[in-house]
Amino acid sequence: MIKRNAELQFSQDDLVVKKDEEKWFDADLLDRGPHIKAVSELLLMTQGNFVMTVSSPWGTGKTTFVRMWKAYLESRGCPCVLFNAWEHDFAENPFLTFVAEMHSQLCTLKSAGKETCDMAFTALKEAAKKLFPRLISLGARGLLGVSLDVEGVLGKDIGKGLCEALGGSLEAYASDVMEKHGDTKRLVEDFKAELSKVVASFSDRPLFFFVDELDRCKPTYSVELLEAVKHLFEVDGVIFILALDREQLGHSVKAAYGEGIDADGYLRRFIDLEYRIPEPSKEAFIRHLSEFYGVSGYPLFKAENAQRACGEFEDEFIKITKNWPLRTIEKAFLRGTILLRGIKPIGWAAAKGFAHYICLRELDHEALSLICGGEESKAVVTLREKELAGSIDIEFIVSWTFAKNNSARYSSVNRTTSFREPRERDEYSLAVRYAQAYREKYGTHLHDEVVKFLELSESLVQQSTEE
Repeated sequence: MIKRNAELQFSQDDLVVKKDEEKWFDADLLDRGPHIKAVSELLLMTQGNFVMTVSSPWGTGKTTFVRMWKAYLESRGCPCVLFNAWEHDFAENPFLTFVAEMHSQLCTLKSAGKETCDMAFTALKEAAKKLFPRLISLGARGLLGVSLDVEGVLGKDIGKGLCEALGGSLEAYASDVMEKHGDTKRLVEDFKAELSKVVASFSDRPLFFFVDELDRCKPTYSVELLEAVKHLFEVDGVIFILALDREQLGHSVKAAYGEGIDADGYLRRFIDLEYRIPEPSKEAFIRHLSEFYGVSGYPLFKAENAQRACGEFEDEFIKITKNWPLRTIEKAFLRGTILLRGIKPIGWAAAKGFAHYICLRELDHEALSLICGGEESKAVVTLREKELAGSIDIEFIVSWTFAKNNSARYSSVNRTTSFREPRERDEYSLAVRYAQAYREKYGTHLHDEVVKFLELSESLVQQSTEE
């Protein structure tokens, strides 16, 4: 029996057992396949209904994890519904939109008895229509503005129809609902009974509901969907998997009920088991980003020794960011893709320099500005105050600014790097020569081009990473 309100963890031995010959997770660069298979086995053995959270900070791959998991369960014959809560929170009422999306997705599946399934869904929708007016809570006037009916069709103002039927008296309606509590309870039971028939019409396997991005919704929508999950979909054979950032959802609960509420205690009422997605290795994550964005196909890396150049960039980026949070790494890498797409082809040895420019721009814009202004000593001071800046080598950047300023190119670089090993001094001298060659070939300074694209990336990265 699974302990309620527990946090699920697997040992390395558990995960090794789940590794097999399947090709299903060949594209799983973050090695999350074993975790998906292990937790799937656990859930398929549960009895009754179950609610589980898949938790990790926003931007760490929950959506990819959930979609991969859904596809894996479907490959094993399990009926699944994926509901993106954030895409639907404009509809105000989560109950109706959820039932509509459930019908839309499940009706495309082939069940053992299609006629039985259709009949069950017809009855379920009728039960939902009858139940909906009773779900309007006292004082929740906004719920009357629903723009989706149970079929999920836009343009029908249910709220307006209800107001007209009630003569515009919301208070009288609320009183009527309270007086008919017993009738409401019966309607809830009718809905659950019809839902049970829908579940039974598919197979002997559980019906999985994946709810993604719940933590990004309006606070009232998030809370109302949780309430619906707990009180209306509490049916044997139904398993809910909620992908969320637990901390962010706690903020939504407080926004809905007030700062005084115990948000963690409130959430424990709904959640039977919590699973925290394990953080992937930084190297695996960066290799994944590189493949996802198709970095090796950029014009910059299609020149001579292109494969080596791409590898040099990835290796240097991994070395610099080994202690960075995943979210910061992703933002920096996205910034880097904008730069790498814009820079014209250049020799492979310049690839390392791009990694340092990108990471410095992400971590300390001020330090980069100081270097651009010839004040590298001040930049070093500001960087020392940054805990994550230890692996950034500003001398790559200094080398390219020297080349731009045409100031005693080789002697300046050798003076600046005199304390380095000969190999390292050669590396910086080579960086200067590449910067010179770029100027001669394209008529513009490499340093200026890099800074231009990094500045361009600022607004684009900000838009892509806003919650």
